Amino acid sequence: MITAHNFKDGVNSHFSLRSFLRSSLLSGLGSLSRKDPTPFLRCVFCHYVFDDQVALFEQQILALKRMGSFVDTETCLDMVEGRRAIDGSYFHLSFDDGFKNIVSHAAPLLKKHKVPALFFVPTSFIGAAYEKVADYCVRIAAYKNPIEMCSWDDLKRAMEMGFTIGSHTRTHARFADVSGVPEQLKDELSGSKEDIERHLGVACSAISWPFGRLSDADEVSVNAAKEAGYRACFGAFRGAVRTGGCDPHMIPRHHFEAQWPTSHLRYFVSGHKEAR
Repeated sequence: MITAHNFKDGVNSHFSLRSFLRSSLLSGLGSLSRKDPTPFLRCVFCHYVFDDQVALFEQQILALKRMGSFVDTETCLDMVEGRRAIDGSYFHLSFDDGFKNIVSHAAPLLKKHKVPALFFVPTSFIGAAYEKVADYCVRIAAYKNPIEMCSWDDLKRAMEMGFTIGSHTRTHARFADVSGVPEQLKDELSGSKEDIERHLGVACSAISWPFGRLSDADEVSVNAAKEAGYRACFGAFRGAVRTGGCDPHMIPRHHFEAQWPTSHLRYFVSGHKEAR
């Protein structure tokens, strides 16, 4: 298995004048951003923490802790559903794609700083053979190289550390692509939920839809997630939850990665570029 220990080995990196200018602009805007004075819950997520990103990831977590408090998934969903007041600045952290480096690198650091998190996993690739993982990483998820996936034992260890496991479908399927194929949709939603519950012995109440844009899900697939028994469904479009709650099956999340400058993270989680 290629483990992609280093960031540049595992993820496509592209430098251009346009990306340089964008980075410079975000850095400047981020340095000027001020803490959002309105009470909020912002869900944030990333995908990986490679060997050479641990210190960078810790900086990001500490930056977020200076801006607000982290809540666990149960508290997050109570806030989303309006059963618990959003009376301050709150963050909920999650990870997509099921990579082993989240358990080996991120989880110990999060435990050290007492930060709860939710790990979303595509269940058919957990502990899968190399060829299947390579196809997932390179063809489906568009990473540069295969990246080592979690095993079910890894996820059990994460649970023992206090983290929560959710579904990212079985095969990283785009909701909108399978919404017209009832049996496939059921397999991706109910099947992945059953996989987690069977292997880990806990209820699976949350799912994040792959690719995460609003256009990557539709009414049929979101309703199917409700019918499958998911309490919550997380996207990857930027937004915040305010007092009064929001649709628990259309929860916005802010994307970031460990290699991002802290000023970029600060810019987005201060409320910029939010879809709703």
